[in-house]
Amino acid sequence: MFCHKCGEQLLEKSRFCSNCGEKVLTTEERVEQTLDTKEISLGSELHTSEKSRLDQELSRTITENQTTAVAEIAATTEAFEPEEDEGQTIQQTDVPRGRFLKKLPILIPVVSLLLAGGGVSASYFNETNKNEKVLALQQSAETAALNGEYTKAEKALQSALHMRPAYAVLQQDMEAVHRASSNMAELTAISEKIKEQNFVEAEDILSSLKETIESEVDPLFEPFTELIEAKEVTITVGKIKQELSELTTVNQLINKLTLVARLPSEEAAAVKEQILTKIVQISSDHAEQQLQKKQFSDAIATINQGLEYATDNKTLLSFKEKIEQEQAAFEEAEQTRLEQAIEAAAREDLQNYTAAVEITSFEYEVDEYGDLYLYGEVTNVATKDISSVTIDYTIYDLEGNSLDDRSTTVYPYYVNRGEQGSFEDVVFYLSQDVNVEVDNITWFVE
Repeated sequence: MFCHKCGEQLLEKSRFCSNCGEKVLTTEERVEQTLDTKEISLGSELHTSEKSRLDQELSRTITENQTTAVAEIAATTEAFEPEEDEGQTIQQTDVPRGRFLKKLPILIPVVSLLLAGGGVSASYFNETNKNEKVLALQQSAETAALNGEYTKAEKALQSALHMRPAYAVLQQDMEAVHRASSNMAELTAISEKIKEQNFVEAEDILSSLKETIESEVDPLFEPFTELIEAKEVTITVGKIKQELSELTTVNQLINKLTLVARLPSEEAAAVKEQILTKIVQISSDHAEQQLQKKQFSDAIATINQGLEYATDNKTLLSFKEKIEQEQAAFEEAEQTRLEQAIEAAAREDLQNYTAAVEITSFEYEVDEYGDLYLYGEVTNVATKDISSVTIDYTIYDLEGNSLDDRSTTVYPYYVNRGEQGSFEDVVFYLSQDVNVEVDNITWFVE
């Protein structure tokens, strides 16, 4: 045998190493020490190579012990065989018995060694079986935790800890499961806040939870990153939905649409459709107001802005066609009105220059002295003011012979449109009855 510390060969039945002074362990003590050393390292982190190495080491120890025991038994058995010496006669029945009694002190530790080896083997297989159960429970707990079944994971880890209470990794796994369960409870609280449309508080809780998850390194917390991202999308979408009723312009809606476009989810797609629907509605209403004011170009620009985002929207396309038709009709009518206005202006000018003055009263008489008195009133029937109105008239005798051509001026000098002016004149020494006819009226258009 050799010292387990310095490797020096030991003297038979030595209790201490003559080289280093280390206590010489019995075979049973060495095996138990090996088991105690390896037991605390068995668990989920005990890989196949580590288990295999331990198995081989224990098997080798047991085999060595058993081999040693067998060798010693064989040596003892040989001692029982009788020795033949020439010249001596030994009774066959007495010699083996005497030698057996002499070897009895040697047989007792050998048998004890064999019994100890069997106990070590049983202990080894029992510990190995226990470790396999712990590994299975830990694996089951990990699978359950990754699936969000934290209660199931905790039960599995409790069972494993019951078998290996000193195994620190199991305790660490239990603490990680507790934290994950707490984090999931916070996600549930966030969902409740979202249902209540209390997005501000939901956002605060989520921000704190996000910082907590970012500090975790255990793979158990990796699924939380995706769950947090989904909640962020839900909160953003909820806030936009909440604000939609307050948005009244297309530009405001476009800003929200740009924000939603960066959110990859079905929920974001749904609110995008709501925003587009409101863009169509607001664009149509605004364009209708512009159309009523005959602001055709502005109305078409409003519809085109909506079509940039609500592409190929039937409502907007139909409205644009309506605007274009009304614009064409209006322009045609305007052309007609323009032509009519030109004609009216021409007629107006004609009237203003040829028939702006209308005689509304005209009287004349020859008095007892033979003098002719005439007077009357005119009205400005033009569309503009006139001035310097002059009345040309001719005096005829009763036989129709022209006696004199005369003219008189209307006063006031300026006669506004629709107003009246007066005129009068005297012709002396006619001394006969006469007829007077107005030949012409002249004026200036202002």
